[in-house]
Amino acid sequence: MSTLIATHSIGKNRCRAQAKQQGFTLLELVLVMLIIGLIASTPLAFIDNQDNQLRYDETLAKMKLIERAVYNQSTYQNQSLLSGFVVDNGVLPPTSGMASQDPSELFPLIGKKDGWNIDGANDWVTFSGIKPYLKLAIAGEFEVPPPYTQLKGYRGPYLQEGVDSEGEFLDGWGVGFEVSSSAAGDYQFTYIGDDGSHPAPFNTRVSGAVSSLDWQVPLSQLNINVTNYSTTVQEVAIAVFQNKAVSDDERWTTYYFSIAAASGGVPSIERTVTFSSSEWQKKGIGSISNPETTYIPAGQHPIFVVDSTQVINAYDRLLVIPRSTQPSLQLEVD
Repeated sequence: MSTLIATHSIGKNRCRAQAKQQGFTLLELVLVMLIIGLIASTPLAFIDNQDNQLRYDETLAKMKLIERAVYNQSTYQNQSLLSGFVVDNGVLPPTSGMASQDPSELFPLIGKKDGWNIDGANDWVTFSGIKPYLKLAIAGEFEVPPPYTQLKGYRGPYLQEGVDSEGEFLDGWGVGFEVSSSAAGDYQFTYIGDDGSHPAPFNTRVSGAVSSLDWQVPLSQLNINVTNYSTTVQEVAIAVFQNKAVSDDERWTTYYFSIAAASGGVPSIERTVTFSSSEWQKKGIGSISNPETTYIPAGQHPIFVVDSTQVINAYDRLLVIPRSTQPSLQLEVD
């Protein structure tokens, strides 16, 4: 009988031990409370810095997009590919003239719509085939025939990625970039980190620019050779499109040079002339005294050889590539 009682007692103790093991011990509860306290006391600065770093990286990427929208040069199968606002239009995007963070400063790169022509040039031609207009000394002024049309004009948007639902292009904190341009042909865009709207350590300025030599080439660097076998004087002209004027003919600027006839009227005598720095002319101005600071925008430009009767005797296109050795263009007139 006593043996049975001892066995029963042991069984009860075992049940009690199992019941106690089903809950948390005091030590476990203390450890859990300690962990919760540590998590709750962890500062949110790390999370904030991670978020601000992403915003900063986004801002720098957007500045690169602005640069490419103004002018971009890439290579495909060893061929230079030029794109951007200045290639299509021959001029920089219009700005208000004063450095400003107003989002409207970037509207010309976003889309052609009412209100974006903030410099007063309200009649920008849309991208299409446009006939060049020549202004020469001997041949006079005339629009060339349709076969010589050029694909020029505004074909935005040049900025597409990163534009918000309001049609604005802002930095990672929703603040406008500071945009301005200079008479020398520079286009500047700046992240104004120190304007009080950006947290440390991202509260410093970061500047970007497309300089005048990034998208233009001086006349003095062009290399055009002309051979005139004919018995008449010829004018060699490069027609430059600039999409900022009130009429079609005013959108074209002509730089030219007169080529003498073959000596004695003998066609077999070769007369080769190179457009050197002292030979360029412009109607209404005469000889260009500063071809080193007279610029041709990047892109393709038509070259014509014309006689006094406005007959085009030779034609080609010159691809102008900034910060590069310009290709030599050879023209002949029989």
